[in-house]
Amino acid sequence: MTMTNSSASHILLTGATGLLGRSLLRDLAAAGRRVAVIVRGSKTATAADRVDELLDDWREVAGAEVACPVVLEGDLSLPGLGLPPEQRAWISRNVGEVIHSAASLSFQLREADGEPYTSNVTGTRHVLALCRETGIRRLHHVSSAYVCGLREGRILETELDVGQTPGNDYERSKIVSEGEATAADCFDVCTVHRPSIIVGDLVHGFTNTFHGFYKPLRIVQPFVEAFVGAELPPGSLLDVLGMTGRECKNLVPVDWVSAAMTRIILDESLHGRTYHLTSGAPTSVGTLCRVFEGLVVQMAADLRRQREARAAAGKPRPTAGFDPATLGRLFVDQMHVYKAYWRDDPTFDATHTARALPDLPAPALDEESLRRLCRFAIDANFRWPPAGRPARGATARAALEAALGPADWAPPRGDAVVGLSATGAGGGQWTLAVSGGRPATLHVGLPTPAVPTVWLAAATLERMLAGSVSLPEVQARGGVMIEGGDEASRGRALDLLAALPRGPAALVHA
Repeated sequence: MTMTNSSASHILLTGATGLLGRSLLRDLAAAGRRVAVIVRGSKTATAADRVDELLDDWREVAGAEVACPVVLEGDLSLPGLGLPPEQRAWISRNVGEVIHSAASLSFQLREADGEPYTSNVTGTRHVLALCRETGIRRLHHVSSAYVCGLREGRILETELDVGQTPGNDYERSKIVSEGEATAADCFDVCTVHRPSIIVGDLVHGFTNTFHGFYKPLRIVQPFVEAFVGAELPPGSLLDVLGMTGRECKNLVPVDWVSAAMTRIILDESLHGRTYHLTSGAPTSVGTLCRVFEGLVVQMAADLRRQREARAAAGKPRPTAGFDPATLGRLFVDQMHVYKAYWRDDPTFDATHTARALPDLPAPALDEESLRRLCRFAIDANFRWPPAGRPARGATARAALEAALGPADWAPPRGDAVVGLSATGAGGGQWTLAVSGGRPATLHVGLPTPAVPTVWLAAATLERMLAGSVSLPEVQARGGVMIEGGDEASRGRALDLLAALPRGPAALVHA
């Protein structure tokens, strides 16, 4: 039976740990939207741990504190997304809109797990089924400009399946998933966002995925010793790709894609269309190859200096595992599947996007920007998070649940409640139920905007619960903000925050 959303206060985001998803989480939270995310746990980390990790990334890379979303641990490959009934019931009460951003970027079918079809087709079907079950009526589906397949010429936003030949399994899976999303009869409105090739953050160069655009450097990097003492002929990458260099690729930085999507998502008058989130100034393959070749030479020079430093220190010199000829053969073999990726892009019509966002055109990527993007990947050794990052210890979330018990997905009984939002890693969004003038139970999600909600950093809440800082001290530093309610109810909200168990009392159930 289809349920009806009685209080659609949150927007539900899939793919939050991906490159685009984490930017959407940041931008939506900054715009004041309440966000819930469905994240899959791993063998070594829970869904909440993985969200904490991406929030740490925003603080460390960009100096940004991002509001911690409501975290649901699920798996798009499973019916019902693997969510227990109480969490699906929470969605039915609190979510009226979904951004489906999760996707596999695999170009070729993997027999082991069925990707990209498992995520892109089966996962989309499971998201659509969840929307039907929980009464969600608005969908933002993240597709790809490359649903055009191997078509040439001008590609319209209004076109999808016109009998085109897909270039790979990724494109084939995205054609199917977009078609099923737009054909679903359970939505009042479905909006489709079709970005082209998403690269890292234009300001910081940050990326946590190293597919597509980064692939040539990623393939070369393990074999770069072969270039030490050898010349890399100009244009050699073009020779491997069999291109002239005049071909163009449509690259868009993730921060622009997220900013554009956020503007569209927040303005309901823009919903119900398909948007090409593409660049009007594509980047030539020749420019890309010049940047790549220059960086490979730099990588080889860095390695040469490292060898010289080891030699000067009397340390043995490692033996090069590959010669230039071997490297060339390996590069050709591994780039074979990506040749279709590097073909000349068609022209993506972006009439809908230009009308919706006339003041927000996609930025052109010059060689300096491309080098910054690539250097981040090289410095990160094409891996994120970086190796050796220490595991997070205690969190405000764990201390709060130790004091009040695990957060309940059911709504609190009665009207004596206050909201609490702890921003950043280790935080969360909760409603505190009140009994006898003291916090009694903890519930997932924030109350209605009319109820006072206390906002503070997760690290500050953690210190308060540990007894190392008092509420007056935090207030004196401007570390607490209250939204909603009148003056009297805001005062009571602060009293409740002060009444939370401190020190050793926070380590046992109150």
